[in-house]
This record gives sequence, C-alpha cells and structure tokens, in this order.
Amino acid sequence: MNSDFRDKLSNAATAVEITLGMVILIACIVSGIGMVAMTDMNKLFGDPAYLQARMSSACLIIIGIELIKMITSYTIDSVVDVMLLAIARQMIVEHTSPIENLIAVLSIGILFVIRKYLYISRLDRRRSKKEIEEDVRAEVLGVENRNEPKKPEPPEIGSLI
Repeated sequence: MNSDFRDKLSNAATAVEITLGMVILIACIVSGIGMVAMTDMNKLFGDPAYLQARMSSACLIIIGIELIKMITSYTIDSVVDVMLLAIARQMIVEHTSPIENLIAVLSIGILFVIRKYLYISRLDRRRSKKEIEEDVRAEVLGVENRNEPKKPEPPEIGSLI
C-alpha cells in the first residue's frame, strides 16, 4: 500500500514536471519567434539600449531552454550549466559595479572548479531501480556487477620479462 502510494505520487510529480517543461518550451518558442519578428535592424545597430534589451531577451530564452534540460535530465551538470548561464547573463546584460563583477567572476570560477574536480559523472547518470539494487548488492556482498565492464587484471611481473 505504501509503495503503491509512492509510485502514484512519483508519477504525478513526473507529470507536473513534463507539463511545466512543455509550458516553458512553448513560451521559449513564442518568445524567440516574437523577438526575431519584432527586431528593428536600424535600432539594433544604432541604439545600444535596444541591443542590450535584445541580448537580455535572448539570454532569458536560452536560460529557459537550459531550465527545461535541467528539469528533464536530473543531472548535476545541467544545474551547473543553468547557474553559469544565469551568472553570465547578469554580467553581460546588466550594468554592475566592479565588486559585483568580481563576485560574478569568482562564482563562475567556483562553478568551473566544481565541474572539473568535484563532478563524478558515474553518480550523475540515470539508473533504474534494478541497476541501483545490483550496485548495492555488489558493494555489500562483494559480487561483481554485470553492468560495469571488467577491469583488466595487471600482468604478472614474470610474464613481462
């Protein structure tokens, strides 16, 4: 009974995520088409404020698309991508003080360090419940996992001579 309720709740949450993703996707498509159709080329090259407004709109559309990827992929990598885009948009589009620029650059650097040194792709891949159970069983019982490739045994020293 309890497991059945959890499954229904999980399915309902997935349905809400998919619906939200579709709404965001439709909004991004409509906004992108509207932005391209309504852009005045003379103002774009002549008025810096107009160019800044167009860049801000384009960055928001890109962040919306990345948000959809984050909702559907459940990976740390997609979360870091959305955060990088949001910080980069803030730096590029907004007029910020030197201290705010320094904080933004430092935060982008920290995100790159997280991605480079703290990100473990094996933990980030989607796995089924059966794969997780097999991994746990392999860890607890010391049984080899059939899904992971076998590591080659190192050659014996005598065979190399």
